[in-house]
Amino acid sequence: MTITLYAHRLSQPSRAVDILLRELGIEHTFHEVDFAGGETHTDWFTHINALQTIPALWVDDHGTPLYLGESHAIMRYLCRTAADQEGAQRWYPGDADPARSARIDQWLDWHHGNVRRHDMFHHIMNLHQTLPMLKREIQSTLLTPLQDGLTPGLAMLEAHLSRQQQGTPALTGDGHPTLADLAISCELHQIMAVGYRFKNYPHVKAWLEAMAERPHAHAVGDRIRAQGHEIREQNSDYLALDAFG
Repeated sequence: MTITLYAHRLSQPSRAVDILLRELGIEHTFHEVDFAGGETHTDWFTHINALQTIPALWVDDHGTPLYLGESHAIMRYLCRTAADQEGAQRWYPGDADPARSARIDQWLDWHHGNVRRHDMFHHIMNLHQTLPMLKREIQSTLLTPLQDGLTPGLAMLEAHLSRQQQGTPALTGDGHPTLADLAISCELHQIMAVGYRFKNYPHVKAWLEAMAERPHAHAVGDRIRAQGHEIREQNSDYLALDAFG
C-alpha cells in the first residue's frame, strides 16, 4: 500500500493528519502543496481532490486508488484501516466503541462551527506581508472581529476542560487524546505560535501545551513555530493579540 499526503505545514488541518500518520506509524510520502499560490486549483490537484483543499490523501492499495479530502474524514479513515488497531482505537475507536466515537464526533463537528470558523491565520499572514499603512486596518477590520468571534468557543472549552479530572489530557475525559483533541489543538496552536497567550483560559493553554509537546506534534510544528516567531518579531507594533488572549 502506498500513501501520499498532499498538504502544507502552515495548514492546521494538514498538520493534524500528518501528526496522526506519525502517531500510528503509517509510512507515507509528504507532498507539499503551494495552496497560497493556487496549486490546489490546478488540474492535477483537482484530480486528487475535487474539493480543491488541503489536506488530501491518495492511497494506492495494490492498484485500487482512493482519493480523499477533508481532514476529519481522512483521520477517521486512517484510524479504521491502520495496522495497529490497538493504537488507532485510542484516537478513534469507530464501531468498537460507538459511544466514545460519538463523543469524539461531537467535538469534531463543534470544531468547524466554533473554532475553524474564526481562523485568523491567513489575515495574520496578510498583515505580515502588507505595507505598514495597511497593517492597522487589517488588525481592526479583519482580525479583531475574528478574535471576538472566537471568544465564546474558548470560554466553552475552558469551562469544559476545567471540569475534567486533573491531568486528563483529552476533551472526552479519557486518558488518551483523540482526533478531536488533535484537530482543535492544531487549529488553536496556530494563533499561539503568533502570540496569542490564552491568559484568560489557563486550562485551554495547559491542554494546548501538552498536545504541542507530544513528540510527533513537536516535530511537525517546527515550521509554524518559526513562522510565528518571524511574525511576532516584525509585527509586534501592529498585531494586537495579547489584549484578547
